[in-house]
Amino acid sequence: MNQSALNLDHLRQLCGEHGIIQFSQGAQPDLESGFCLDDNVRLLVACVDLTRMGIDSGFARRAGNDAFDFIEAATAQAPRYHNMMDRDGRFTDRFASPESIGRLIRALGIVLRDCPRNDPWWPRARRELRRVAAASTALSSEHARAFALLGFAAAVEAGETSFRAPLHAGAEAMLFELDRNSGPGWVWPTDQLSYDVARIPESLIRAGNVLDDAHILRHGMRALEWLAQIVQPGERFEPIGAPQWYPRGGTRPYYAQQPLEALAMMEAWMAAGEDEHARVAYEWFAGNNLDELEVADFASGGCRDGIDGPGKISSNMGAESTLAYVQAALNLHAIASAREGVA
Repeated sequence: MNQSALNLDHLRQLCGEHGIIQFSQGAQPDLESGFCLDDNVRLLVACVDLTRMGIDSGFARRAGNDAFDFIEAATAQAPRYHNMMDRDGRFTDRFASPESIGRLIRALGIVLRDCPRNDPWWPRARRELRRVAAASTALSSEHARAFALLGFAAAVEAGETSFRAPLHAGAEAMLFELDRNSGPGWVWPTDQLSYDVARIPESLIRAGNVLDDAHILRHGMRALEWLAQIVQPGERFEPIGAPQWYPRGGTRPYYAQQPLEALAMMEAWMAAGEDEHARVAYEWFAGNNLDELEVADFASGGCRDGIDGPGKISSNMGAESTLAYVQAALNLHAIASAREGVA
């Protein structure tokens, strides 16, 4: 990827003393919103790819180091973990959510898979993952479990075979819930389609591939194909609206549409080897959406926080949204590079 093809100006602007600032007012970072583990682990994953692809590696290395410093502070009192930090570097919560811990496991596994072993980030990630892995059995939601499965799958791909056991156990638990909860017209392990929704089938697909388990893989594909009938039935991605979500037997909401949903769907399709479907999910950022609105600000590399209603787009460009677009753009580059390699 040519460096000019992905502008990181807004991402740089969002980065501060403790990693990445959570929210913005318009394009202006809102330092009063502080920092959080959720966004810093997303930042770390993006920095791994930026470094690997040679895109502004100096910035990526600095930002990734700041993200790691945040992670190590948030886990310093393990098994008690923190998520929320104020502008002055003080943690303001008692405990991180299960989803935050799951996202942490996912990011650490990706570092192990995608960084060389002689990279300074590699031993830091391995040490943290070994410590936080013990918390995976206590993760109380299917989303948290899905994030953890993605991390364990990546770690096993990196040759860390000690994580095969929690990967297999977590996948079996997810399959149990999928089987127990599915019925006519509903193929899902919970009674609601909510946030980061495509991470659930992605986790089963990646686990099935890594474990060479056709049963797990088949059910992950089944869940993804069922989800696609709802959110990507053709050549346009239409995510479930937040925060009403889509309860079983209820009405499917279309607003507000959030950028992290497009990224999750893109990465689920990539896990399944369906790159053209992944491109459709990416194109949501560029205006191939229900309202034909550009959600990404290509001039700055920022991303608006979502489509809030018919013809109505958010003016804010916070960390979660901007990182979703940046990661999606990096994924698109990876797809193109793989295709060129085959050609």
